[in-house]
Amino acid sequence: MKKTSSKEYEKDYVDRVKKVKDRKKVHDIREIEQEKFLLKEINTYLEKNDIIDKEIFDSFSHELRTPIVTIKTYIDMILKGKFGKVPSEQKIKLIRVSENTDLLIDVIMKLLDKIKERE
Repeated sequence: MKKTSSKEYEKDYVDRVKKVKDRKKVHDIREIEQEKFLLKEINTYLEKNDIIDKEIFDSFSHELRTPIVTIKTYIDMILKGKFGKVPSEQKIKLIRVSENTDLLIDVIMKLLDKIKERE
């Protein structure tokens, strides 16, 4: 067995430490690259789902508001006599429908606002 001097031993030790550090750097770089790739994938997924959510929200918003606004508009036109005279008994019922339509519009708008806040 060959005796090694303390300088040789020290040099050998330093070389081994450097190799370990180099391997660790390579490992760290690989991990960072993997994390970057995963983050890109996650970001792409979230952006895609955000687009889908926006499309669903827009469709939902349109599908809810359009019919109720049309109903409200025609009720108001009937109450104002745009299509002829409305008997008082019917007018009372139409006023109730108009008030309930206003409540429904308010609920829809609040619901849509809540959904939009989540974005």
